[in-house]
Amino acid sequence: MRLFNNLGLTSKVVLLVALLGALSIIITLYSMTSLHTVDRDYRALLDQDAKASLMISAALLDLSDASRMVLSVLTEQDEGSMRVTQQLLDVKQKEFEAKLSSIAPLLKNADQRLEDIRQKEEQLFELAHAVIDSAARWRGDRALRIIHEEFDPALSAMRRDMDFLRNSAVDNFNNTSQELTLTTHRTLFNTTIAFTLALAVIIGLSAYISVTQISRPIKQLTNAMARLSRRDYDHSIDYTERRDEVGSMALALRVFRDSMQRADQLEREAIVDAENRRISQQLIDLTDAMPGAVFQLRVAVNGDQQFVFLSGKSERYVGPSLADKQHRGLRLDHIRINHSLEHLHELDLAIEHSLRNLQPLDIEMQVEHGNQRFWLKTLATARRTEDGATLFNGIWLDVSEAKAQAHALENAKEQAEQAAHAKAAFLATMSHEIRTPMNAILGLAQLILKHPLDTRQQNHMDKIIRSGHHLLGIINDILDFTKIDGGHLVAERIAFSPQQLLEDIHEMLEEKAQSKGLILTMKSETDLPVLMGDPLRISQILLNYTNNALKFSEHGTVTLRLSLQHEESGAPILYGEVEDQGIGMSEQEQEHLFLPFQQADTSITRRFGGTGLGLAISRSLAELMEGSVGVHSQPGRGSRFWFRVRVRLPDAEAVLPSALPVPLVAEPRLAGLRLLLVDDNELNREVAREFLQEAGIKLDEVEDGQQAIDVLKQAPTGTYDAVLMDMMMPGLDGLNATRMLRQETRFNKLPIIAMTANASKQDASQCRAAGMDAHIGKPIDQALLWQTLVQLCVDRTPVAEHPKDQSSRIVNDEPILDPMPLEKLRQLVSAERFASMLTMLVDDCLQRGRRFSELAGAIDLQTLRQEAHDLISTAGHAGLRRLEARARTLQHTLADVDSRDISQLCLRISDDVQASVYTLKKHFKISDG
Repeated sequence: MRLFNNLGLTSKVVLLVALLGALSIIITLYSMTSLHTVDRDYRALLDQDAKASLMISAALLDLSDASRMVLSVLTEQDEGSMRVTQQLLDVKQKEFEAKLSSIAPLLKNADQRLEDIRQKEEQLFELAHAVIDSAARWRGDRALRIIHEEFDPALSAMRRDMDFLRNSAVDNFNNTSQELTLTTHRTLFNTTIAFTLALAVIIGLSAYISVTQISRPIKQLTNAMARLSRRDYDHSIDYTERRDEVGSMALALRVFRDSMQRADQLEREAIVDAENRRISQQLIDLTDAMPGAVFQLRVAVNGDQQFVFLSGKSERYVGPSLADKQHRGLRLDHIRINHSLEHLHELDLAIEHSLRNLQPLDIEMQVEHGNQRFWLKTLATARRTEDGATLFNGIWLDVSEAKAQAHALENAKEQAEQAAHAKAAFLATMSHEIRTPMNAILGLAQLILKHPLDTRQQNHMDKIIRSGHHLLGIINDILDFTKIDGGHLVAERIAFSPQQLLEDIHEMLEEKAQSKGLILTMKSETDLPVLMGDPLRISQILLNYTNNALKFSEHGTVTLRLSLQHEESGAPILYGEVEDQGIGMSEQEQEHLFLPFQQADTSITRRFGGTGLGLAISRSLAELMEGSVGVHSQPGRGSRFWFRVRVRLPDAEAVLPSALPVPLVAEPRLAGLRLLLVDDNELNREVAREFLQEAGIKLDEVEDGQQAIDVLKQAPTGTYDAVLMDMMMPGLDGLNATRMLRQETRFNKLPIIAMTANASKQDASQCRAAGMDAHIGKPIDQALLWQTLVQLCVDRTPVAEHPKDQSSRIVNDEPILDPMPLEKLRQLVSAERFASMLTMLVDDCLQRGRRFSELAGAIDLQTLRQEAHDLISTAGHAGLRRLEARARTLQHTLADVDSRDISQLCLRISDDVQASVYTLKKHFKISDG
């Protein structure tokens, strides 16, 4: 509104009147133009849509006339009359077509429908001619059938289409009329509003000019004078740009304000200078009181460094000689004694990264002051100055003690890992040594069952076999106790009968209960269904509970119960309990009951024996199956131990395993085979010899891998149908012997079957990787042995380690992330360092995922082996369990060189990478930015 500032009052009034006249003219022109347009459109609507409706009605009358003509021929007896009617029908068709042609320009967006009507019209009149021809030749019956079956439906369809056109024209007329009416009303309404708004604008402008140009300026200048009297200079003086009397007053007032303000400014500067000196001294005192040394470092654009400020304690960390150089080019990267290339590069990278991205600086360097060396931690923030330099504001801290603690913690971690590896090796050896005699026990027992026995002997042998197999399961679980602590043990998901499981435990321990004069009973729901879960671990929990109940009971009854419960979500839960009438225990004794190597009372070990490990294993196994354990007990009144584990209802294809490992008779097709048995244990060879020779198989025996290689090389090709190879043997073991055999072409297709006491999944994978065709654990499962021999030696089909879907299911059962390794790392490094390492891990995983996607299309075995090996290492150290398991599966599959499986596994690894990265970001709260 600067225009009004330079106009007189008369000019302003004339301007307002002119504006009012111009608005009135514009509004009048708008109203007349809009009404003229409405009138024109309404006349066009009457001329077009009304005419179209009338033409459609006339066309419908033509159709009615045509229909009447067709029907009239049915009453005609003279063929000449019929032909006359046929000529009239042609005339009517032309009239109808002429009306359609007239309708087409009158209707919009109806071309397609009119074309359809023309096609139907031609068909209709052809049918009409057909009716007349039929009536002329064969009289009424055939013509009448054409009318009913073809002509009438075609006529009805034509009338519907014509009615639709007419209705469309009528609807368009009505809609357009309504729109024109609305346009008229809108024009009148807009005209009224426009006149009202124009009047309001003129009134508003008049009020605005009065307020802004006269009363308000004078009032503001008056207020400004009052503020100056209070020495308030924060508000500006307005209206100095005006050319009237108000502008002159404002200019004079501003000169007066500037004079007063300059005088006050000089007084304030003197006060501020004194306060600055006081604050500077206060900051120096505060920095000297801090635990570290404070510094301010300026890094110029060309890289020159200068310490702008060093607190008093800086001499303690960098020495007085360096501290004195703060104005003579002392550099941050000179304050160290470790000059190795690795440390120099790390320090340079940290400073360069902070300079480039203005990220906080967090570095550690070893320094020397006097005769003392210590670790100095530098923490600093960076900001850019106006001249382009970078200013670091930071602090130095002595972290020598923290470094020593971290070093001690790392040493302790390495020692713990070495102890864990030693324990794992010891447990593997123990497993092998236990399974070797157990193979003989169960093998000989199964051989005895092949001979005639009375009922009592048969029963005893069944119990020996059943107990032996269960003992093997318990041995496996005890040897896997360390896996439970490490979270590496995975529960199985197989079909089992809870009722059969309860009966097996009852039968196994019934004789023990009777020997102590106890009654062992079992109770379960009558309709307890087949379930999916881990029956071996469930039975171990029940066995631990029942053995304890029998151990601590002198009289009464021990009751085993199983029932199926459901959570609120509907998920099935298997609930089991063992109740006894034994010695019981107090609440204090129950607190430590499920801890490893703990018993309710130290006297219990002396009286009843035991290590106190069984209940701890039971708790760990229940938690492994997403369940829990507990006990209700009172001293002198017995105890009730319970557990709850998560199970599933079986799939349709789930197969219930047999309750007992019944010895199977070998197939006759195996008779005549010749095998080479490689085992250093004479008793194991004797058991295998009995099995194989009874099946009609010829057998040669050697004691180690080197003897096996010598025998095979000396024998002609094809002498042996297969080799049964032990893993652990003195001299050359089974794995290395297999690798050496596979290096020779003549032994590439020779079936080599691992038959060993090393029965874990890792052992089976090692056998596959070494080139063996199958793996059979000891004690020998005869059914599996016969099946494997038939497949490899008779049918000549490969034996898969696991079905592909089962292998995928096993990998998918692995947790995506085990956070423990990274959580331990987080405790050893700073938060910034840990965040940086996580970012590097995520980037590395994503890069590897893209790499495997590329390799899925162009398989390079050598590159894949290296990539799989690297991924196993990276994922294993980071706790990415599923990704590690998938990479190991790929590593094993590469030995088979099945390109389809390899491609699928590469793509699955790429998917697992995305899932792992998502889980990492979610667990450690990593933002995408």
